[in-house]
Amino acid sequence: MSNRKVVRINREIKVNAATCFIAAILLYVLICGVMAAKKEPITIYKVNKSNVSNNIYLDGIAVREEKVLSTSKSGYLCYYIRDGEKIKNGATVCTVDETGQVYDVMSDSEQYEELLTSSDYQTVRSAISLYKATYRDEDFFSAYNFQTNLNNKVLELTNEILMQQISQGGNAVALSSVKSPCSGIVTYYLDGYEEYDINNVCVEDFDKSKYEKRTLKSGDSISSNTNIVKIIPSEKWSIIAPVSTEQIAAIKDEERISIRINNSNYSVYVPYELITGKDGTYINIKLDKYMQNFLSERFLSVEIMLEEDTGLKVPVSALVKKEVYKIPISFFSGGGNSTPSANNRINIKTKNEDGEITIKQIRPTLYMTDDEYGYVDTASFTPTDVILNIDTNEESAVSLLSTAMLDGVYSANRGTAEFKRVTIIKTVDEFSLIDSDEELKIYDNIVLDSSKVTENQILY
Repeated sequence: MSNRKVVRINREIKVNAATCFIAAILLYVLICGVMAAKKEPITIYKVNKSNVSNNIYLDGIAVREEKVLSTSKSGYLCYYIRDGEKIKNGATVCTVDETGQVYDVMSDSEQYEELLTSSDYQTVRSAISLYKATYRDEDFFSAYNFQTNLNNKVLELTNEILMQQISQGGNAVALSSVKSPCSGIVTYYLDGYEEYDINNVCVEDFDKSKYEKRTLKSGDSISSNTNIVKIIPSEKWSIIAPVSTEQIAAIKDEERISIRINNSNYSVYVPYELITGKDGTYINIKLDKYMQNFLSERFLSVEIMLEEDTGLKVPVSALVKKEVYKIPISFFSGGGNSTPSANNRINIKTKNEDGEITIKQIRPTLYMTDDEYGYVDTASFTPTDVILNIDTNEESAVSLLSTAMLDGVYSANRGTAEFKRVTIIKTVDEFSLIDSDEELKIYDNIVLDSSKVTENQILY
């Protein structure tokens, strides 16, 4: 039996620099992976152009010269003029049937058929045919006006025939005529605003919940001294509406304004004046046409057309405020052969290890300037720095400098949250309009929610 040698294998793992380096890399990758999994993803928003309307929207009331006519007789009304039609001075607006004989005839179908001629029926049929030819579903509300006008036309024909019978010695019919004292436009509703005085305007006048409108129509039974019709003698009218301080500021430099009434397809360029009421300021918009278009309406919506603002559209959530130093312009200087317009450097007074005073020049992060100050990133200095005006030897400790808050966003173009100052033109709902002539440009990538990152944070 031969002797066997037993060789022991060294199972110890030799640790060297390469092993440690690889282990460190693997650990780093593992930690980064875990942190990335726990980290909430950062949403990026791409900046685009946008327009924001500055139009002013008001709720106003129509103020017109309105002459109300009444009658001294009692009885049944019969109007001869359609609502919204013009009438000449001295023309008959309506009659009052004191005995009710006209309506007795109309209620008796046999007498009524004998009373009207074929020509009268043709007049009524023509009116119906014309309405059918021009009818549109979106104008269904006009059906009620058509019904009233048609009833008035029938009553007008009936009255004319009965008046002819009177003149020919027929049965007496007691009809009292109401004539117009002036030329103008006829309308048949009353609402209490007929003698409205704009000098006594107040906010209660615009409360629609308290508004009462009484429409007059042929066939109504009235008592004596009742208001029965009103005449609008002039095309001149006004729209009165309350305005805020901001709205006044938007139009204060304009002598005339362009308006659109009730979202109509046309605009009107008109003068205006501001009225100080007992509870606020009101605008008096003066018009000399289109009154007849809005004759039946007291409350009107008015849109004042202003120029649109153009800029970059940025979500409000992307905006962030940054604190900066306000350094007087006199402390800025140029570097080397730079021109005065390129004064963007600051001289700092320091003391070396030997106690000697030295001056060093830095170029801080300068976000903007105005006539008095330059607005500089606070990270450009240490709290113990002292800035120096080399022309006057004036000194100022950085810790004593005033600060300001600038609006900005975090740019994500370079993979880090880089602060970029912005000027907000206007904010509407969840978006702000930003000046496009500054550092932020169209199609730039920015952080959608600035509260989820910090400045200079690595994003990807």
